[in-house]
Amino acid sequence: MSLKLSDSTISKDVQTFMNAIGDGILIVDKSGVITKTNKAAWEMLGYKNAKQIEGKGALDLLKAVNNLGKLVTKKNAALFQSIKEGKKINNVIRQFLRADKKRFWSSITTTPIKNKAGTIKGAVIVIRDITEEKQAEEYRINFADIASHSLRTPLGNVLWANEYILSEKPGRLNKIQKEYLGESYKTLKSMNTMVNDLLSVSRLPDRRSKPALKKVRLEDSVDRVIESYDTYAKAQNLKIVFEKKKNKSHFIKADSKYLFIIIQNLIENAVRYAFDKTDVVIKIKKDGKHIVFSCTNKGMGIPKDKQKFIFAKFFRAENAMKKQGNGTGLGLYITYEMIRLNGGKIWFESTENKETTFFIQFNAY
Repeated sequence: MSLKLSDSTISKDVQTFMNAIGDGILIVDKSGVITKTNKAAWEMLGYKNAKQIEGKGALDLLKAVNNLGKLVTKKNAALFQSIKEGKKINNVIRQFLRADKKRFWSSITTTPIKNKAGTIKGAVIVIRDITEEKQAEEYRINFADIASHSLRTPLGNVLWANEYILSEKPGRLNKIQKEYLGESYKTLKSMNTMVNDLLSVSRLPDRRSKPALKKVRLEDSVDRVIESYDTYAKAQNLKIVFEKKKNKSHFIKADSKYLFIIIQNLIENAVRYAFDKTDVVIKIKKDGKHIVFSCTNKGMGIPKDKQKFIFAKFFRAENAMKKQGNGTGLGLYITYEMIRLNGGKIWFESTENKETTFFIQFNAY
């Protein structure tokens, strides 16, 4: 059975089959004019019948914009790319205009139509309405925005107050007071990490949170993280050692907000899973066109048979759960994704019950 795009009619069997499909179907000729459609397509677009859209240019009718809100033209349309290159293009996100002038989200697949000689005569556009999925995504993003203020701020304030009291600036503490405050501080820090992890992972797919890559002095970011985790390290009976040379700077191309979270996650993990009375050692070195950050601890390490899962979402090794029961299993997943978004690489070396080092390779500025 063949379909001729120049014909004004197609067989009833083909039309019946097309109308039985839930996704919208537009058949266009090489110039992008709609020659045939199915019921789902004209209903999805808010029209009463096929005659209202057949014979019109697809771009003029749909008034498409991409997922960044930019107008789709013949130069960047998936339809014309498919016709020009003769290949199928899957799952392109678009907003189309309905007859009532309201927009809806869609995922489209475009497939070129060729004759027996292999000449491209047009294309088929399959349209799937994903408005509900997009609304759910928007609710998730809005929740993250609200939660970031509703949860992070009070937790941060309580942590700061706890740190201030533990510093003994307001007055000396006895041994029992220090022990209780120390346990309280570790619990608050864990809660804060959990909230940050959940909010960070909810924002990762959000296009509005894409990194703004700029020139950043890596030493400054490391110093800020160490300062914020100094009390936590002391509460865990550890010391964070940053081995850096005086007046030496390493500049990288990164988003400073993402960079802080990346370094924070690695240092916190190193502190959390280290043996008592040991040092967490931070180093930075130049490696050709790259800058390599490393964080080493002496501790439980990562079992060899679990190492391939370490960057997976929600994964926690059994030995880690025994030492630290609370945790989301999201920290290293978030770190991995953020490093990828910043154009870097992460890897590690670990010997169980001895030593673990995480490395991050950044692009030098």
